[in-house]
Amino acid sequence: MKKRQKMKLGISFFSLLMLLSLILTHSYLSLAAIVAAALHECGHIIAAKLCGIPLVDMKLGIFGATLTTDRALCSYGKEILLALAGPATNLLCLALCSLLPIQCEAIELFCVASCGLAILNLLPIRELDGGRIVYCALASTFSPSLASRVVGALSFGIIFSLWTLSVYLILRLGASLSLFIFSCFLFCKIFIKNTYEN
Repeated sequence: MKKRQKMKLGISFFSLLMLLSLILTHSYLSLAAIVAAALHECGHIIAAKLCGIPLVDMKLGIFGATLTTDRALCSYGKEILLALAGPATNLLCLALCSLLPIQCEAIELFCVASCGLAILNLLPIRELDGGRIVYCALASTFSPSLASRVVGALSFGIIFSLWTLSVYLILRLGASLSLFIFSCFLFCKIFIKNTYEN
């Protein structure tokens, strides 16, 4: 009988920097962001279990975690469902919180964090859920190499725009350190790991 492997867990340097910047600037927002990110990842994990996709490892990043699946058992359709599950969980939490009869600062911050996390993760950037969705949709219709090139070009354009915006906001308003760290993190990820594993 084959022994079942335990899922490995890691944490990136940039995730620690992001968490530190959130704590130093907005402590309540950092807690809301952590809870929203945890629920986001629970959405991915539940979707993986429902689709029968084994998870190999999980690396904690600045806006959630990167889950590595056994790609041999994961079709493009299942990968799209898996990628959509995280943002969908955040949007569901946002909808449920808006139905609560009592509103307070903690709930409002959680709603902001959930909405922001869902929107950011749906951007068509290679390392985010939106990039995985676009890649799988293109790869299933055309070829993996074309899908990788298109997602790479989209990723570069969007990340460069985010980085430019963050620098402008830092110079103009003295704010947006988190966006700067986030865009730098994504630049590093694109240049270090520039192809999808097929």
